[in-house]
Amino acid sequence: MAWSPLIIRYLAFLFNFLCAVLGIATIVINVIAIEKIAENERLILGLYIAVGSIVFLLSFFGCFGAVKENICITWAYATSMLVMLLISLALLFVFRMHFDEASLTKLQQTFAKQTNSYDAMAEYQTKLKCCGIYKLKDYGDAHLPVPSSCYDSDDVPHKDGCLSKMESQHEDVLKGPKMVGWMLMVIEIGAFTFTTILGVSLRNERRRSAY
Repeated sequence: MAWSPLIIRYLAFLFNFLCAVLGIATIVINVIAIEKIAENERLILGLYIAVGSIVFLLSFFGCFGAVKENICITWAYATSMLVMLLISLALLFVFRMHFDEASLTKLQQTFAKQTNSYDAMAEYQTKLKCCGIYKLKDYGDAHLPVPSSCYDSDDVPHKDGCLSKMESQHEDVLKGPKMVGWMLMVIEIGAFTFTTILGVSLRNERRRSAY
């Protein structure tokens, strides 16, 4: 059975309102997370903050179009939400890949500076309690001595590589941004779908009233 125009209007308004809520949540959660990661890794979280801000502002137009049954605003909002949905999808696609590649590149560059007399990896190995990029054997493969930063206070070498430790750290810090990112995308799909249906419904009503 076809939904009534009133139900479609309410659903469009509901999803637009949820978009506004998720937009705020996206801003807040990414602002909190961005302080916990390296400065050169903040770009993608900054993009998410921008997306959350735009979605929040657009939601007001979507709600206004649904309440006032303004067909021009409704279609403009539906088109804008489709664009934001595609952007959100792209960000989710590159999210994990971005941080994994950034971590590996950074460690490879740092390890390349390791010498017999200079422990370039000390900062990561001491802070993360790790050794080498993948494992302690990395030093043997590179014909380098194992530095003191690879050992704990009992002179026992750390078993884990720094890459796996950095990925685990990113996973903990970025759990919130990824979760809210998926939620935002789902709500954007609902907002776009029901706003489009509302736009079609309003257009059909206008056509019928013209006869």
